[in-house]
Amino acid sequence: MEMDDVKKRAFVACPFDMLMDKGYLDLAIEMGINLEIGLNGDILSRFPFYSFYQVSERFKQAGLRCSVHAPFIDISLGAFDPVIRQVCVNRIGDAIDIAVLFRATNVVIHTGFVPLVFGEIRQVWLENFIASMKTVVQHATDAGISLMIENVFEKGPALHQEIFSCFDEISNLGFCLDIGHVMAFSQTSLSEWLDAVGLRTGHLHLHDNHGGTDEHLAIGEGKGDFDYLFAWLADRDIHPVITIEAHDREKVLPSFEALARLLDRYGI
Repeated sequence: MEMDDVKKRAFVACPFDMLMDKGYLDLAIEMGINLEIGLNGDILSRFPFYSFYQVSERFKQAGLRCSVHAPFIDISLGAFDPVIRQVCVNRIGDAIDIAVLFRATNVVIHTGFVPLVFGEIRQVWLENFIASMKTVVQHATDAGISLMIENVFEKGPALHQEIFSCFDEISNLGFCLDIGHVMAFSQTSLSEWLDAVGLRTGHLHLHDNHGGTDEHLAIGEGKGDFDYLFAWLADRDIHPVITIEAHDREKVLPSFEALARLLDRYGI
């Protein structure tokens, strides 16, 4: 696959403040790279809504596409404190509103579940999370935005299965499979994740590591079994949104090249 075709297919993760502060917006436009725009509480507090509008207009003029990654640091939709939960719902709502500006393909969110913190009170946490998610899903539905729930610290797919079972009738809620997080944090294999929730995969976060540490390396620099992942998706005719999450700028081009080979091999 030609590099221009790969660029059209994939996104590259980039926080919004780096677009503004480090000139990455001009670079992305110059290189024709679609972006997954990362948000956090500091970004949402620092930049007025008009700044997001201005950047979204430049995206549209350049013919670029984007997805949006909602804030996740400090965010816990299952928090015990109802005031905290409401703040978290509001922050994700801000991300959805920004996604509308950008005509984003979707918004990626985390569950916020940390086993060491919430493991002993999991059921209460889950009930709070579901209540919060009902509000978030309704906001996204009204806005015409799809939501993708990413795996992070979860030890296996059971939590995601329970969440999805509560929203079976919701068509705009899917799974963002982060293969690097499976390797670094999960106690469950990639194949088990895919067998459990893989059919709901609407988004991929692609980066590599050697297991145990979330290194965010280029595709192929660690131990990630990307061939298994792409073959599994191809066998089921699943064509998710793809985001490269290699954190070093120098690792983006090697990731594009590796992705081109995977797309040629499996055609997803």
